[in-house]
Amino acid sequence: MATVTEPTNLEFKVTPMQPVILMSLNPPEKDYLFLSIIAFFFFILLAIPCLLFSLKTREANFHGNQRKAQINSRLALGFSISSILVGSIMIICSIVAAVLKQKI
Repeated sequence: MATVTEPTNLEFKVTPMQPVILMSLNPPEKDYLFLSIIAFFFFILLAIPCLLFSLKTREANFHGNQRKAQINSRLALGFSISSILVGSIMIICSIVAAVLKQKI
C-alpha cells in the first residue's frame, strides 16, 4: 500500500519585485515617400537621392535607429523640396521662353 506523506513545511517565500520604469517610445520619423515620388515629376536628378534617403529613413525606423532616421528624414525632405522648386522654376522659365519666342 502506498503511504501518503503530508507536507509539513508550507512556508512561501515572497520576493519583492524590482521597480519597473516604463519609457515611452518616440514616434517614428516621417519618411516623405509620397513627396519624393511627387518630386520625380519635377526634377528627376534631385528626386533620386530624395527617394534613397526616404527608403533609408524607413529602414532606420524599422530597426529602431532614431538618430539615423531623423537625419535621413531631413535629407529626404530637403531634396524633395529642392527638386520641386528647381523643377517649377525650369517649367516656368520654359513657358516664358516659349511665349516670348512666339511673340517675336
